[in-house]
Amino acid sequence: MSSVRLLGIAGSQSADSKTRAAVEAALDGTDEAVETDVLHLGEYDLATADGRGIDAYEGDTAAALGKIVDADAYVVGTPVYRASYPGPLKNLLDMVPRGQWQGDVAPLEGAAVGLVATGATRSHYLAIDEQLRPLFAFFGAHTVGSGVYADSEAFADGAVADDEIRARLSLLGRATVELAEAIESGSALSALEPQV
Repeated sequence: MSSVRLLGIAGSQSADSKTRAAVEAALDGTDEAVETDVLHLGEYDLATADGRGIDAYEGDTAAALGKIVDADAYVVGTPVYRASYPGPLKNLLDMVPRGQWQGDVAPLEGAAVGLVATGATRSHYLAIDEQLRPLFAFFGAHTVGSGVYADSEAFADGAVADDEIRARLSLLGRATVELAEAIESGSALSALEPQV
């Protein structure tokens, strides 16, 4: 029975977010024993990152950062705009401490992270490996070997409608939990910190 707390981060601000639907599909694929939660940026009024320590934030920003600190593993989804993730997601991640400054905690260090991206067309599928994976490497996170990209055709009525994409998202959720458990039980995976 898993005790992993898995947080889905939906880096979209739209109310009818395809990204959120994809992240939730990944969380839904996990075992019932996995504690899941969603942080959808569209529901939070976040402050602008300005170098403050994590304890200096209040309101929605403190609540969002608290969810990140309290989680053990993450499924991070982002819409892709102009071949990259949007500013609100970057702003949130700019406030996440790395253990060297902005706070004594480093919630993403050594954590399992599953990656999801959505976009209007298939043209932006490389954003997972070219944009997101290096970003989480900076934090010292362990990303699941393959992510999931879903274009607009994979969705209908606010949900993931493509069976293949839905199955892949479900598998990503389970793989993220498995990686988190392997990190927790392994001495080397849990000890490898960012070098710089």
